[in-house]
Amino acid sequence: MQPVRIMSAASIPPSTNRSPDVGGAESLPIRTAKFPTKYRRNTPRSKNGCLSCRARRRKCDEVKPSCTSCSRSGRECSWPVKENNASQNTSRTGSDLKEHLSSSSDEPSSPAKDIPGMDHSEAVILAQSVVSEGKSANALFLRASLTPGILSNLSDTSRQLYEQYLSNTADILARGPSADGNPFINYVLPLALSDGLIMDCILGIGGAHMVALDPGARHVEVATRGHYARVLSGLQKVLAGEVTPYFGSGKEEKAQYVLLILLLLCVYEHTQGDVNGSVFHHIKASRHYVLSLTKTARNPSTDRLGHIRGFLLEIYSFMALKLAITPRGAMENHPIMLDPFLESLSFLGEYKSCGFMLGFGHGLFEMIPKIASLVEKRRLEELNNAKTEASNDAYQDLVERLESWDAFSDVLTGEGSSPRYQQGPAVAIYRTALIVYLHSAFHENLHEREDLCVEIDLHIDKVLPLMWAVYSSAAPFRRMMLWPACILASFCRRPQLADGFRMGLNCNTRAPGGVKVAAKAMEMLWADPDPRAYGPRGLSMVMKKHGLSFSMG
Repeated sequence: MQPVRIMSAASIPPSTNRSPDVGGAESLPIRTAKFPTKYRRNTPRSKNGCLSCRARRRKCDEVKPSCTSCSRSGRECSWPVKENNASQNTSRTGSDLKEHLSSSSDEPSSPAKDIPGMDHSEAVILAQSVVSEGKSANALFLRASLTPGILSNLSDTSRQLYEQYLSNTADILARGPSADGNPFINYVLPLALSDGLIMDCILGIGGAHMVALDPGARHVEVATRGHYARVLSGLQKVLAGEVTPYFGSGKEEKAQYVLLILLLLCVYEHTQGDVNGSVFHHIKASRHYVLSLTKTARNPSTDRLGHIRGFLLEIYSFMALKLAITPRGAMENHPIMLDPFLESLSFLGEYKSCGFMLGFGHGLFEMIPKIASLVEKRRLEELNNAKTEASNDAYQDLVERLESWDAFSDVLTGEGSSPRYQQGPAVAIYRTALIVYLHSAFHENLHEREDLCVEIDLHIDKVLPLMWAVYSSAAPFRRMMLWPACILASFCRRPQLADGFRMGLNCNTRAPGGVKVAAKAMEMLWADPDPRAYGPRGLSMVMKKHGLSFSMG
């Protein structure tokens, strides 16, 4: 037996990278890829890209104020701030945070408050940093801090819903600029990171948008409906007192929490394109909680949820005012009640979020309660065959006021407001839509009044170039044009005019479901052979015929 020879590691010859001999053939070198000597360039990787590119994992060219990628895609371009600013914001809110945590440490947890991506204290610090004495850079720091932690704790499908909301949906929800940026990101997301019910709202809204864009995505639809069902179940538990709301156990805190959930449900219904009138029920349920907020005097020095208060009041004002003058179709007998506080919107100016939903024409919107009340009064008079001269006089007075309205003087000023040249055309469009809306409400057979039909055609011809200017601009006001577009399009008597509105209603590839439903409703109106299918009155008739009722928000 031959002795076994033990070789040390040092005695093993270096590999020659040759293949073993096969069949006595001479061994040949293996042709393999050369092992890389460098993994990347020597220059350090930049961390200064905009937040939108970083969230989508795209290379940013760092062109300010808006990088090339965001400019090309029409996204909001936000930039991170330095860490020392963030640390200052955190320390500034420490005393308020300690008081809040000590008062809520013994309370039962909020429904599904089991998301480990960010604990309660971190979420409160981030939410409060938005409204601290620091400027809007705090909101940018907030947005930068949201992305990493939560994604690892969501399922693959829910992660898609979250990314959809962050990258696309939240951007189209805001109808105007504000000093605090986009509250659907800067206000709502920090709360969602620590409260499962609010997170389910966010995921449901993102999923509803995805389904509207791709109706064939069945797995997304199933996940979205699951989040929606959890919101309804969780809200019932809060209302029944089975759990303590995330904002706190006080009456005002509970009212704000419930109102937030209800209004996010309204957003969900519009985003998915609900046609059953659910948004009318949600906004009616919200009214009780809004009134409780308006009756409570605000103390900015002690109101730790002041920014949420302003956010809620503006969303409610926007939705209630729009729904009150929207053709209701199947919900015809369920009008929206508008309270006196909506006749003066100056209270919105107390908050830094002012303008994110109602960014122009506050004076014009303050007329809507009177218009809606008069139109409903006229509807009831017609049902009872008891038309009054007083109603007709009020109608004439409102039309005269609207026709003499100076669109370019009814603009918002101050930090975060859009330029006057952008606000003026938007006000003019709404003014025209309100005029023709009143004409339709006070003439049962408007299609037989050729003089009024010609007058309405002239109104539309004058305002149409303004609508195209707003639609083609990058201004967020273009997202406010659905209601006036539907009102004006309902009067189309010329095919080429209908083609123009059809193009406008279908041009946005990112549009939520509510826009797509509105476009289909207009097609139903234009295709209806009934001569009464003309104007908002005719649109409501056609919607009722097809069992439709939806938001034009």
